[in-house]
Amino acid sequence: MADFSQDIQNFQRNGTYTYKFDDTGNLIFNSSSADFSQVYVAFPLVNITYNNSKLTSFYDPTFNEFIPTPISVVSTINVDDLQQQINVIQDENDVLKTQLDTLIGQVDNNSNVANQQATKQVILELRKAVGEGRVDSDFSDTFPYTAIRKPT
Repeated sequence: MADFSQDIQNFQRNGTYTYKFDDTGNLIFNSSSADFSQVYVAFPLVNITYNNSKLTSFYDPTFNEFIPTPISVVSTINVDDLQQQINVIQDENDVLKTQLDTLIGQVDNNSNVANQQATKQVILELRKAVGEGRVDSDFSDTFPYTAIRKPT
């Protein structure tokens, strides 16, 4: 690799630098070149002073997007209301499970085919409502029509 120490000193002292461009206007860079202008490029590092009054006439310089929200505003959810909703859902599930158990007991005592089909539909609908499945194929075809656990 070529020694560019003299070229670097001249640039630091005089501040002049002649770039090498190709025919289309692109800078030529070649790290193994003996030409100083093909190995290095100079960027002027100037501190730019902005006129704040001109900036504020076009843009609002204050941040609005990243201002944290106070915790008291965020936590407007009432824990008692959530607990009450959970209790209502649990009560509904208990009622559905009780109805399911009652129907299962009735099917054990009565073996009429038409009654069994009707009971199967009711049991499947109740199981779907409880969340044990979504479609009829999610349950077994034999009584008590329990949910089929699909391998994961």
